[in-house]
Amino acid sequence: MKKIFLKKIITKLHLLPFVEQINYYREKIKNKRSNQLFRKNNPEVLLPPDFYLYETFSLNYDKFYTNGKPTAEWLVNHISEFKQFENLSILDWGCGTGRIIRHLPNVVDNSNSFFGTDYNQKYVKWCTENLKGIQFKLNNLKPPLNFKKNSMDVIYGISIFTHLSKELHFEWMQELSNVLKKDGVLFLTTHGNVHSSKLLPKEKENFDKGNLVVHSYKKEGNRLYASYQSPIFFKNLCTKNNLTILKHIPGEITNGKPQQDVWILQKN
Repeated sequence: MKKIFLKKIITKLHLLPFVEQINYYREKIKNKRSNQLFRKNNPEVLLPPDFYLYETFSLNYDKFYTNGKPTAEWLVNHISEFKQFENLSILDWGCGTGRIIRHLPNVVDNSNSFFGTDYNQKYVKWCTENLKGIQFKLNNLKPPLNFKKNSMDVIYGISIFTHLSKELHFEWMQELSNVLKKDGVLFLTTHGNVHSSKLLPKEKENFDKGNLVVHSYKKEGNRLYASYQSPIFFKNLCTKNNLTILKHIPGEITNGKPQQDVWILQKN
């Protein structure tokens, strides 16, 4: 609760950019030695600029790169319950700096085609120039995507809806459903029940009623713009967009940190 009040005060005083810069340099200093060691031991690994890493994941080279492959494998294992990875078109919606998509060509059959899309032009440019064998495209914060209707077999978005407004929840779910092929699989993660501990009492009450709760500390799409999706809200969102819920895995507390809910959906 104290953290929420502190963020609100910092935002009202327009000090958030200043605090973000401090946090960035603090992370840079904290990880300096381990990052230098990673560079020395892995000179062939292409890494995005430091601030891109800070914005999207963690300013720790080893966590960014080494943990990316297990995440890709985790993703594939879940989707493989419902879709065989052969001759598929696979889209990373909100690919950021390519932490996951860069590993997929080495995790699944090379008969598959890989695509990434993001609204951040800097990330798309870096991925296009450095990650080969994957096609990257730019989108806006609002739909549409730069892909044809019924063109993707699998679309995944890891912690993307967690940074969008209610309006864009509905617009993007409709667009993802449009781009997905019939019987295609959509894999998404959200801030579910275990994240409701981050809410103020009135926000928690609203969340429990099945409403979306938003903390708009920064502009929409940014990691500091946080949305909290109750399962009631998200189930209704799926139903309205002709999507069947194949599997819902509620998030748990792991090492003291709440994990996101996993939703595996299929287009009817």
